[in-house]
Amino acid sequence: MSNDHVSSDPFSALQWTLPRAAARRLPARPEDRVLAVTEGRVWLTRTRRSRPGEDIWLAAGDVQALPAGTDWVIEAWPQARVVVAESPARGLC
Repeated sequence: MSNDHVSSDPFSALQWTLPRAAARRLPARPEDRVLAVTEGRVWLTRTRRSRPGEDIWLAAGDVQALPAGTDWVIEAWPQARVVVAESPARGLC
Protein backbone atom coordinates (compact mmCIF):
# COMPACT_ATOMS: atom_id res chain seq x y z
CA MET A 1 0.00 0.00 0.00
CA SER A 2 1.49 3.33 -0.94
CA ASN A 3 0.72 6.62 0.74
CA ASP A 4 0.13 9.23 -1.94
CA HIS A 5 -0.59 12.16 0.34
CA VAL A 6 0.33 12.96 3.91
CA SER A 7 -0.25 16.36 5.49
CA SER A 8 -0.19 17.95 8.93
CA ASP A 9 -3.55 19.60 8.14
CA PRO A 10 -6.08 17.96 10.53
CA PHE A 11 -8.77 18.08 7.80
CA SER A 12 -6.66 16.37 5.15
CA ALA A 13 -7.09 12.77 4.12
CA LEU A 14 -4.68 9.95 3.49
CA GLN A 15 -5.02 8.39 0.05
CA TRP A 16 -3.73 4.87 -0.55
CA THR A 17 -3.21 2.79 -3.65
CA LEU A 18 -4.00 -0.84 -2.84
CA PRO A 19 -2.14 -3.29 -5.09
CA ARG A 20 -3.60 -6.56 -6.33
CA ALA A 21 -4.01 -9.29 -3.68
CA ALA A 22 -2.54 -7.29 -0.80
CA ALA A 23 -4.56 -7.16 2.42
CA ARG A 24 -3.84 -4.33 4.85
CA ARG A 25 -4.92 -3.78 8.43
CA LEU A 26 -6.54 -0.51 9.54
CA PRO A 27 -5.95 -0.64 13.30
CA ALA A 28 -8.42 0.79 15.77
CA ARG A 29 -8.13 4.52 16.43
CA PRO A 30 -9.68 6.64 19.19
CA GLU A 31 -11.55 8.82 16.67
CA ASP A 32 -14.21 8.08 14.06
CA ARG A 33 -12.93 7.76 10.49
CA VAL A 34 -14.41 7.33 7.03
CA LEU A 35 -13.13 5.29 4.13
CA ALA A 36 -14.01 6.37 0.58
CA VAL A 37 -13.24 4.30 -2.50
CA THR A 38 -12.05 6.56 -5.32
CA GLU A 39 -11.19 3.83 -7.83
CA GLY A 40 -11.83 0.07 -8.12
CA ARG A 41 -13.47 -2.23 -5.56
CA VAL A 42 -12.50 -3.24 -2.05
CA TRP A 43 -13.41 -5.93 0.42
CA LEU A 44 -13.56 -4.49 3.94
CA THR A 45 -13.77 -6.74 6.99
CA ARG A 46 -14.44 -5.54 10.52
CA THR A 47 -12.45 -7.80 12.81
CA ARG A 48 -13.95 -9.00 16.07
CA ARG A 49 -12.38 -11.20 18.68
CA SER A 50 -15.54 -12.81 20.03
CA ARG A 51 -17.57 -13.40 16.85
CA PRO A 52 -17.20 -13.59 13.07
CA GLY A 53 -16.14 -10.43 11.24
CA GLU A 54 -18.41 -8.20 9.19
CA ASP A 55 -17.69 -8.28 5.43
CA ILE A 56 -18.52 -5.24 3.30
CA TRP A 57 -17.99 -4.80 -0.45
CA LEU A 58 -17.41 -1.25 -1.68
CA ALA A 59 -16.99 0.17 -5.19
CA ALA A 60 -15.74 3.50 -6.51
CA GLY A 61 -17.88 6.28 -5.04
CA ASP A 62 -18.87 4.32 -1.91
CA VAL A 63 -18.12 5.66 1.57
CA GLN A 64 -18.02 3.62 4.79
CA ALA A 65 -17.94 4.90 8.38
CA LEU A 66 -15.21 3.38 10.54
CA PRO A 67 -16.33 3.99 14.14
CA ALA A 68 -13.78 4.81 16.84
CA GLY A 69 -12.25 1.73 18.43
CA THR A 70 -12.91 -0.59 15.47
CA ASP A 71 -10.25 -2.62 13.69
CA TRP A 72 -10.54 -3.41 9.93
CA VAL A 73 -8.81 -5.35 7.17
CA ILE A 74 -9.02 -4.03 3.61
CA GLU A 75 -8.19 -5.75 0.33
CA ALA A 76 -8.49 -4.50 -3.24
CA TRP A 77 -10.41 -6.54 -5.84
CA PRO A 78 -8.38 -6.54 -8.02
CA GLN A 79 -6.82 -3.14 -7.24
CA ALA A 80 -8.13 0.14 -5.87
CA ARG A 81 -7.48 3.61 -4.52
CA VAL A 82 -9.04 4.68 -1.23
CA VAL A 83 -9.07 7.71 1.03
CA VAL A 84 -9.14 7.32 4.81
CA ALA A 85 -10.03 10.47 6.76
CA GLU A 86 -11.02 11.42 10.27
CA SER A 87 -14.67 12.34 10.63
CA PRO A 88 -15.22 16.03 11.41
CA ALA A 89 -15.27 16.71 15.13
CA ARG A 90 -18.73 17.12 16.61
CA GLY A 91 -19.72 20.76 16.74
CA LEU A 92 -17.57 21.83 13.79
CA CYS A 93 -20.30 21.34 11.21
